[in-house]
Amino acid sequence: MDIAALNAEFAIPDHLRFTEGPGGLAMIEIANALATATISPYAGQVLAYRPAAAPDDLLFVSERAYYAPGKAIKGGIPICWPWFGPDPEDKGRGGHGFVRAWPWEVRACKAQPDGSTLVKLGLADDASTRAIWPHFFNLRLEVVVGATLSVSLITRNAGDAPIRITQGLHTYFKVGDATRTRVEGLDGCRYIDKAAGAGDAVVVQEGPVTVSGEVNRIYEQVPASLSIEDPVLNRRIRIDAQHSRTCVVWNPWVETAHAMDDLDDLDYLRFLCVETVNTASEVIEIPPQGESRITAEYRIESLTPTS
Repeated sequence: MDIAALNAEFAIPDHLRFTEGPGGLAMIEIANALATATISPYAGQVLAYRPAAAPDDLLFVSERAYYAPGKAIKGGIPICWPWFGPDPEDKGRGGHGFVRAWPWEVRACKAQPDGSTLVKLGLADDASTRAIWPHFFNLRLEVVVGATLSVSLITRNAGDAPIRITQGLHTYFKVGDATRTRVEGLDGCRYIDKAAGAGDAVVVQEGPVTVSGEVNRIYEQVPASLSIEDPVLNRRIRIDAQHSRTCVVWNPWVETAHAMDDLDDLDYLRFLCVETVNTASEVIEIPPQGESRITAEYRIESLTPTS
């Protein structure tokens, strides 16, 4: 992407600018009165978000992350679409779809009356996407950076036949120590345990979710609001989802982290993924010319009340 051309069309003085990031990829840098953020138009991916006066970023990004065409960036909020998890048709296509390693178009950047910043990115089908997934679509990502971070993924079926998708916001949350972190709100929910070995065991969650080994779970019929309690960073991350009744909790633990070239061996302690998704039993069917939306809003609160 041409940085100068992007700035000429979309920059907002003293508010939003485009810069050249790692690997020569364009980055959207936002600094308004409410928060700072970084968004990569390549991959349509939020990479950083920090509310004003917050001591730590919301998101984790690996120091070994790839920044190169055709490679997914490890961290932030990757977009999994039009399938979540393995190729549903077993055609040898990569996991989690293709748009997290695909260039998106910048469609709009706007300062809003409440002081927040709205960024709209988009991706429409062409011959190269249809070679991977043979459907007509228009995909939009709407990110609002303010006192909270809101991320919406909107799929429009541009064809004349229904399409079926699974999808997700594969959010990597920065934590002080994954082994001391709790996910609240999933007590009593059934989950598919993808780390259970042979077959996928179905289990009912009892109490908060904690990490003491590999965690790879698809929770079903989940409430709209969840939270991550992090005593090390002294904060609570609230996650409010719309149009999502499934969620994934993932931490790779020692062996899987060691096997990933784009993770440091100890990174499994530094993040926890709590992902707002439509997957497993929650397959979305979109009629011709119809739309589907999934949204997550993130808020950081202190665990220790201030006087």
